Amino acid sequence: MTSKSLKLVSASVLALCLMVPQSGYAADAAADAAGKAPEKADNDQAETIVVTASRQEDASRATQKIAPVLVNIQSIETIKKYPDFNAAEALGRIPGISLSTDTGEGRFVNIRGIDANLNGATYGGVVLLNTFPAGTAASGSGRAVEFDTVPTGAIDGIVVYKTLSPDREAEGLGGQIDLTPRTARNITKPFVEIELGAGYEPLHHHAGPYTGSIAVGAKMGDFSFVLTGSRKDDNRGVDDTEPSYANDGACGVNGGTSCGAPLDRVLGRADFRRYDYDRRRFGYGGELDYAPSADHHYYARVDVAGYIERALKDHFYANFDGNPSAPDAQGYVVDRFQPQIDIVNLQETHRNTVAAAGGEDRFGDLQIDYRAAYSRATYNEGYYNEARFYGSDTYYGRYNNTADPKRFYYQFFQDAALTVPFNSFDTSQYGGANGKVALSSFSEHDADYEYSGVFNARYPVALFGSTGTVKAGISIRRRTKNVYDFGGFNTYPAGSTVVLSDYAQNAPQPYNYYYGRYPTSPIANYAAIANLVNTGIPTLSPSLGRDFNDKENITAGYAMYTVDYGKLDVLTGVRVEVTSETYGNYLTTTDVMGNSSTSFVNNIKKYTNIFPTLQLKYQFSNELQLRAIYSTGIARPGFSQAGGNAGVDFTTAPRPVYSAGNPNLKPTTGNNFDLDLEYYLPHGGIIQVGVFDKEFKNYIFKSAQVNQPNPIFLGQNGDFVTYINESAYARGIEIAYQQKFAFLPGVLSGLGVEANLTLVKSHFREYAAAVSGDGTDQYGSLPGTSNVTWNLAGFYEKGPVSVRLSSQYVSASLFALNGDKSLDTIQAARLTMDLTSSYKVGSHYEVFFAAKNLLNTPLRYNDGAAYRTQQIEYYGATYEGGVRIKF
Repeated sequence: MTSKSLKLVSASVLALCLMVPQSGYAADAAADAAGKAPEKADNDQAETIVVTASRQEDASRATQKIAPVLVNIQSIETIKKYPDFNAAEALGRIPGISLSTDTGEGRFVNIRGIDANLNGATYGGVVLLNTFPAGTAASGSGRAVEFDTVPTGAIDGIVVYKTLSPDREAEGLGGQIDLTPRTARNITKPFVEIELGAGYEPLHHHAGPYTGSIAVGAKMGDFSFVLTGSRKDDNRGVDDTEPSYANDGACGVNGGTSCGAPLDRVLGRADFRRYDYDRRRFGYGGELDYAPSADHHYYARVDVAGYIERALKDHFYANFDGNPSAPDAQGYVVDRFQPQIDIVNLQETHRNTVAAAGGEDRFGDLQIDYRAAYSRATYNEGYYNEARFYGSDTYYGRYNNTADPKRFYYQFFQDAALTVPFNSFDTSQYGGANGKVALSSFSEHDADYEYSGVFNARYPVALFGSTGTVKAGISIRRRTKNVYDFGGFNTYPAGSTVVLSDYAQNAPQPYNYYYGRYPTSPIANYAAIANLVNTGIPTLSPSLGRDFNDKENITAGYAMYTVDYGKLDVLTGVRVEVTSETYGNYLTTTDVMGNSSTSFVNNIKKYTNIFPTLQLKYQFSNELQLRAIYSTGIARPGFSQAGGNAGVDFTTAPRPVYSAGNPNLKPTTGNNFDLDLEYYLPHGGIIQVGVFDKEFKNYIFKSAQVNQPNPIFLGQNGDFVTYINESAYARGIEIAYQQKFAFLPGVLSGLGVEANLTLVKSHFREYAAAVSGDGTDQYGSLPGTSNVTWNLAGFYEKGPVSVRLSSQYVSASLFALNGDKSLDTIQAARLTMDLTSSYKVGSHYEVFFAAKNLLNTPLRYNDGAAYRTQQIEYYGATYEGGVRIKF
């Protein structure tokens, strides 16, 4: 079995362009419009191959083959073969990508085990920013892009750069992800594409999701345009339980077992949380192209994507005293508890906006391209209302959390004899004479925006007996990131007239919460709760704990040379980036009397980095090729690591403690070594085996210097807790296999398989001896690193029929650092399964059906001590069907 030959000549050049994916030339545009991959030129004129995601699977695979750097490309045709709601979930199907989920959907992705905060992201070549500055990914440094803000209907495909060339931003230690928007460049005739879908989510008996998208475009003389719109409404239900522990081991530096006892399983609280999320994800945009000749092309593009989400949350908490009885014969213990109802009503909006305008011109052998762009990410929490109704500490709970770490057993009673069951749904037990009522309200308005510009020039140059291309360029980025928090609190003491019965719906208890295993709170009257909170907290005050205002300016220049020597393709060059950063944050000081004062401080940091690369590709045959690559990259300090909130507290014992970001942190840099063997099969198939080694310098981790003199301690010694640099590495192997068994007879020729496996071993020092719980250096895998990730899909595609059963596995990973390995938050391994199918009705219509999360896989977290479960969250399956129309 061999694929069709691509034209090969030694004078051709493969150069990866810093411009947006539209920055190809006429020959590439014509080829892509015909559903073919760009080819090398058949003449002495060097031709630029644009690495972008074609709409067709075969064409994207062919582009991956001829790319001068190591990439994985996923076309929209492939994306639609899976039931993925957003770009993060689509990325999770690609070799080397591990997916982190939240609230039932994919959100962050790691590349080859590298923390999402340390990787790069672009949208049509323009840097994509993260909407929520605080972040929730791995190290939480505030740089990880939330790919769940982008619906799959808003993109044309995905390119994952595993190695970087000098004409791309150097940001991306694991790699870079480019989301490809719909382009107007290749349009030859008017078109309309529509998708409509509806579904059902049985967990809380919710209708939806609902899907609607449209794309229209046309060519009129020298002008062409495309307009797109996409919307995905999801009314997801979530059942969550979160136990927490009386002994968290945190009793100061080197606490742990020296506190008097090792970590145990005594519960401090058990949370039973029932959520209803109403998420409206949107994406819309358009592009206008003008091409007066084959040598000149200009464009302007605007794209917006994000979601508006309202969350309604009903919580029942059992606040245990933390003094249980000895276990009985069945392993149960008894402890007294105080019941609590917590009701939350919130709305937040995440939005990404990317606007770009540019062009390209050819003047004989000289080719230039240029772009000016604006990227903006915003997070707005319109309101967050929370009311907590407490009961009296007179009830008794019986629990067993030793029999099965994935399922704790609970029983609740009104009396010490354990004869009268406790009814969590009885509203008379909360507030009023039984306990206090605590209110809180928050809002937040964050913005992250960047102005950027690039200019590139290419010219053919003959060196060492062959003609290649010299490409050089400059770029600037000017970024501003700010966070503004507001909050307010109020408490009604026990004995007030505020009682839960006035703020709950007259509705039956939801019998199906957590499949009937656990108690839950009454269903709230959310309008009444909002009125209670707004009345009790009429105004919100600035909350400066997380506020900051940072600036980051990057100026770069590069030069690179690409050339072919027969079967050997060479790319080499160097990039230089000059970074200037200003971290502005609040410093809070608490004196020995507990009085606090706050001031705003700015810290300025400047540095220069050089990024060389050498990338070789040798073609043994038209189907078989080998890549050997040395590349470099950078991850700048997280905004919360280098700036963020800071403070010194003189009330702590035995010494005052100063905690803050470290503006003197050096950026993390990496030397990356790749060896990749690729064998290309017909019908977009591939067999690929690659190994990689990433050696990091100045990896950032948390540190504490104990009993140290510092002027900030006003003449005494104290503990200085901050971030410092160290070394780390990540090494691994990737294997990918995709083949359609077209050689089988008859109907069997539609069968095929798609599979990939990634194994990663990473290493860094999590905690120095001075800050760890046991007084020793503690080592582990890098944050977010899943040692094993695999995808496996069996499919049938023949004629109008397409059916695919897919599964995905992601092993456990470090989610959060909590002061000691035994206390770290670990995201547990998960295995999921999905089913998709479609049937084409004529040439213009296609009906589809998808079933997502067939195994009902929960999201689970635990402490470093695996038996200490922190959270198990269920979402249930999702079913959706619909129609696609194309003219």
